[in-house]
Amino acid sequence: MPGVSARREQILDVAERVLEEVGLDRFGIGELARALGIRPPSLYKHFASLEEIQHALISRALRRLGDALADATELAGFCRVYRACALGAPQLYRLMTDRPLNRGLLDPGAEPAGMAGILRLFGETESRHPRARAAWAGAHGLVSLEIAGRFPPSADLDQSWAELVAAFAKHPGAPKGA
Repeated sequence: MPGVSARREQILDVAERVLEEVGLDRFGIGELARALGIRPPSLYKHFASLEEIQHALISRALRRLGDALADATELAGFCRVYRACALGAPQLYRLMTDRPLNRGLLDPGAEPAGMAGILRLFGETESRHPRARAAWAGAHGLVSLEIAGRFPPSADLDQSWAELVAAFAKHPGAPKGA
């Protein structure tokens, strides 16, 4: 049903905006319904639960991240794009990475789409990717601390990102530009 799908997308567009405005900890059905100008029960015509809305947002974010990273041909470029995506929508990034993930609620193919760029850089697969996982964990740690405001104002975060890339360059099988 095209109308239902279009309305779901419209709701998710508003949900992204509300999430960034109120923050992950305050985001909920009531805040979203207010922003849409509807009563909270009306949202259940389109989504079964807040968790379903959240996972639809996560699916969109993973696909968007995958699209943004599709042209990354070296680890330094990957890190720049990854950081920009996270800082561009920090609450969505937190939703995508800070909470348990119910993979059964993700859109099919969303998680592989989000992972494709880094797997390609390291020449790894969805089923086996220890180096890509470690690089992602490093990037996630840096950007999560940055979002949380945990670095002092004088911290040279660009240098920290460069050090992360350099650390991977020292290992066999490092991607180009690492």
